[in-house]
Amino acid sequence: MMSIPPSAVLVLDADSRAGLATVQSLGRRGAALHVGVRAAGSLTAHSRWVTQVHQQPAGEAVAEAHSWMRDLHAKHCFSLIVPTTEASLLWLRALSPQDPLRRLALLPSDEAIDIALSKERTRALAERIGLPVPGSELLARGTLPGDHAASGFPCVLKPAASKVQVDGRLVTLAPVVVRDASMRTALLKKWLPHVDVQEQQWVPGRGVGVELVYADGKVVAEFVHERQHELPLTGGGSTLRRAAKADQRLLELSKRLLDALEWQGVAMVEWRRADDGTVHLMEINPRLWGSLPLTIAAGVDVPAILHDMALGRPMQAVTRWKERVSARNIGEDLHWTLSNLRADRSDPLLLTQSLTAMFTGWLRVFSGREIYDGWHLRDPAVAIAELKHVVHGLFARPAGMLRRRSLRRRVVKAHAERFGAHGEHARPIGNLLFLCYGNICRSPFAERLAQQNMPGLGITSAGFHPRSGRASPEHVVRAARVHAVDLADWSSREVTGRMVADADCIVVMDVSHLEKMQANFPEAMDRTTLLGLFERSGPVELMDPYTLSPEKTGVVMRDMTRAIAGLEKTLR
Repeated sequence: MMSIPPSAVLVLDADSRAGLATVQSLGRRGAALHVGVRAAGSLTAHSRWVTQVHQQPAGEAVAEAHSWMRDLHAKHCFSLIVPTTEASLLWLRALSPQDPLRRLALLPSDEAIDIALSKERTRALAERIGLPVPGSELLARGTLPGDHAASGFPCVLKPAASKVQVDGRLVTLAPVVVRDASMRTALLKKWLPHVDVQEQQWVPGRGVGVELVYADGKVVAEFVHERQHELPLTGGGSTLRRAAKADQRLLELSKRLLDALEWQGVAMVEWRRADDGTVHLMEINPRLWGSLPLTIAAGVDVPAILHDMALGRPMQAVTRWKERVSARNIGEDLHWTLSNLRADRSDPLLLTQSLTAMFTGWLRVFSGREIYDGWHLRDPAVAIAELKHVVHGLFARPAGMLRRRSLRRRVVKAHAERFGAHGEHARPIGNLLFLCYGNICRSPFAERLAQQNMPGLGITSAGFHPRSGRASPEHVVRAARVHAVDLADWSSREVTGRMVADADCIVVMDVSHLEKMQANFPEAMDRTTLLGLFERSGPVELMDPYTLSPEKTGVVMRDMTRAIAGLEKTLR
């Protein structure tokens, strides 16, 4: 009797937490799992249930991704394709609804996906059908808004789309709680050139997720979870979550929203619930969610349900689950723990926890009612790999700080020996090279100001960023203009070995640039120093103004102007 080959499944972006949970769920069912990953060495690649690992194309390479998926499908004949991130969902959304690849992903209509991915369109639909939503205003892409939020401060700025093309790359933009006008202005100047922004009233409370699976217009699975720890502390992705009671009101509201979209497949409807029980809709997540390990541990095995749907197997609706089970992303929750330790507990915007509850919470795993994401006795290599990563991270941060301090001390000492009161220039300085990361803020300002003040020298600048031809941000252009420096026509350059070899003195802005010099051009370290060391009364390291407010950018430019004057005096 011939054996039936296992069903082949393609899990896209399998290096995500949802991807790992999907692999472990379907692996236990005997599926042949082909996983697409964006980077080598992911936790998912360690799973015993992975049949084959495939390197995915870049997120923005849609046509290339389609060819890549078609080639894999021709070889392995998949019964199910699972997009676990928005980037891979967008690949499939770009296909015709009748395309065989897209049909394997069990997705809703184009219109339903587009509304779910647009925070503004989701809000408008929710408001139209009577769901509670925060007060909101849409700031159109390319506009220059006023200085004050319509709802006052604090407020929440949400890019209308989470994935945005910036300088040819697909970038993830997350909502931010904004406390004042300067923070608001800086973020809007960064985002509005690329995307509409939803400015929303801040509402108190914690996140609640309602997860639903639809098949042919009917709900075949439901689940509700509460976020216990959110990172950042102002609200965000959960690092610890707990299975909640079946909140019938939230379930009904969530179904009303997805029914209006004639939904198909998976979705999580995100809510924010205050202590008094008041709820507001936040958004729809139209794919598998990061807290999927909890959903599965509580008894709602969503990947298995999708697999049954794909294979046409009969299903019974899942409407009950184990309550008060919790799941912890151990790596991310350690970051949350450190943030909670440092947090100002008097700040009403921060979702903090008492130190007693925090420390005793780590003991909950011994009760048998808490799991760590991805840690399974039948798949131990994943847990071992993550534990190694966590231990390395605990020691890598302090080790890195010690390394940076040591490097800074060496450079400060070398600077004093070369440029101090009793120092002598080791060689004549005819060519200066200013370096920063992007060559759009600090180093171009330094180049043009130094060219004005020291006309007899060969002066240029560059950056470590791999893409040349980028312009300076508008707030930096304005701040530079105060010091009679024009950056309106600036075009960035990537540093080259020839530039470094030709420079008699290389001037960088902070210790991160010293580290890059040491890694890429170690032979030039004896010619490298920090700009801030030329002005004793100023900061040794000069902050990157890329994301700073106009006021703080002005302070950086002032400090740089004084340091350039000190450099001129030293070389005179």
